[in-house]
Amino acid sequence: MRKLLRRNSTRRDLRVYLLLLVGGMFVYAGLTVDPASNCDASGRECAPWLVPVAFVMGMVMAGTALAMLVHVRRWGSRLDLEARTLWWWDDGIAPGEHAIALNRIARIRVQRPDESDDRVFLYDHDDAPLRFPSERGVPYDAVQWAKDLATHFPHIRVDVEGG
Repeated sequence: MRKLLRRNSTRRDLRVYLLLLVGGMFVYAGLTVDPASNCDASGRECAPWLVPVAFVMGMVMAGTALAMLVHVRRWGSRLDLEARTLWWWDDGIAPGEHAIALNRIARIRVQRPDESDDRVFLYDHDDAPLRFPSERGVPYDAVQWAKDLATHFPHIRVDVEGG
């Protein structure tokens, strides 16, 4: 079976650093570009208001990224096959580690609107949803993860929607 552990945080997420970089570039542009020089060659079409808008957008993006780095949100999951337990954590949903006994899981539903945005839903034997961080709790491809889990625990049914 593939790697079944996923630990991540905002400090390890490349997207946060990209947001900080892009925000910094917008802030730099807002501070260095002269609004009066923001015209075409003929001088008829000017948009001096774009410079302060770029500055504000940059401040928002950079501020958001810095807040994410300071706050350090953690997320991930771990599968303990011997104890038959799925452990998950996501500080955005609920702090601390949470456990789901694999015997409680009757069905895994994977929604695939597109390749990069899989959502995973776990259901018990009464078809009631189990609390699980659908986007951030799966260590690799959601469909393959669900099928691997069903291979080890045949009582789990896997439904894939879309894609």
